[in-house]
Parts: sequence; structure tokens; C-alpha cells
Amino acid sequence: MDFSPNKLEQFSKKISSLRDQPNMQPSELKAYFDSSPEEVRQAHNSLCDALTTATTQSTAAANIGFSRTAGVPADTVQAAVENVQSQLTDAVLGNIPSGSVTGDKLAQDVRDHFTTIETSVVAESQTRQAADNNLQNQINTHTAQIAAKCEIVCGSYTGDGTENRTINLGRTPKAVLVMTNDGKMYLANVQGTYGGLAVTGSPIIYQKPEQQAVAIVTNGFQVTMGGSYNCLLTNAKSYIYNYIAFF
Repeated sequence: MDFSPNKLEQFSKKISSLRDQPNMQPSELKAYFDSSPEEVRQAHNSLCDALTTATTQSTAAANIGFSRTAGVPADTVQAAVENVQSQLTDAVLGNIPSGSVTGDKLAQDVRDHFTTIETSVVAESQTRQAADNNLQNQINTHTAQIAAKCEIVCGSYTGDGTENRTINLGRTPKAVLVMTNDGKMYLANVQGTYGGLAVTGSPIIYQKPEQQAVAIVTNGFQVTMGGSYNCLLTNAKSYIYNYIAFF
């Protein structure tokens, strides 16, 4: 049943529409004044009939809105009444509606049991969280330790006889160990050095005045051929040198 026809949107005859001095007979003027109350009376009576009339197709309750609740999921008064009636019938027949049993309806021992389970679950969750945090801390520590580990790059180069030559590694090492591919780093009988270990800020120095045989430079290391008495032999022509760079 639709209540829209019972709405009174506006009066058909408004007093404000009359002229200041109406040119009307007294009976006409009275009828004009009575028209609006009459419309209200008719609309009111029509609404009363609509609210009290019930048919097999529809009732007023089916068109009156209802705010849904957790226990009664209905949108109209009619639907809400039918839902409650259905729940009562089910309860009588032993069918408990879903959501109708709350904690207050349980026996105390059952509630105590559930409380114990809830407490246990919370404690286990906290224990798991603590274990997860501890594991994550260990992972973070190991990650930092791994990042701090030394990286090694191995390689070789063939000497070209130039006085100063840079072996480019693409990045600056912390230390470099150089020797010939037959294992020489120092040759006593000719008083010369073929290699050794150079670290940041401390190159391989040979004889006086100090001369650098191997020195760490930006993006690599520098080797030398010559020096006083031709004692610097880390870039001797055609010699093959092996090196280990530490980053």
C-alpha cells in the first residue's frame, strides 16, 4: 500500500491568492475559506483509512519503515513482525535463531571455560609476537653483520712497463695484495719488489727515498715500473700479476 496519494502537497485555494477586495458573494467567500480545511479533513480521513485497511496484497505496516537491528534484520514494520514471529516459532520448536544466544544466557561454568580459552589465546599471541620480534631482531643483526663482511675480488693484469699505471676496479678497495703469477713479491738478489699488501693510507713502500710500489687510489690501485735503481717492479713489461682486492 502506497501512502503517496494521501499526501497534501498544497491547498487548491489559497487566501493569499484573493484580491484585497474580493468581488464575491458571501456564500462564495465562505466556501473559499472552507476549502482548505476541507482538503485537510479529506486527506486525514483518507490516511486513516489507508492505515487501518488490510488486504491480502498489502497492509500499512508493509510501508512503514523499520530500522534494522542485530536480531531483527527487517526494513518494514510488517517484515519485522513476521521475523519476530518466525523466531518465536523456531524457539518453541527448539530451533534457536542465529545470534540470539548471548554470553549472559550461558551457564557460569561455560562462561568461565570460554574466559580461560580467551586468556590462553591472548597469552599465546603475545608469546608468538615476542618470538617474532626476537627473530626479526636477529635477522636485522645478521643482515648488518653480513653487510659489514669483507668482499673479495680477484683478477690479473699484464705489466706494460709504464712508470705509473692505475688498475681500474670500478670502486675503491680497502686493501690490495699483488704478486706475480709465479709467486714473487720480493726478489732479494736484484733488490726489487714485485708486489705485496697495500691498505688504505699505507701503500707498499720500497727503499729510501720512499717510493710507492703499490698504492690504493680512487676506483682501483696504482702499480709502478722504475724508481731508484729500477727497484719498483709491479708493472714490469710482459710480467703477469695476480691480485686480490678487499672491499
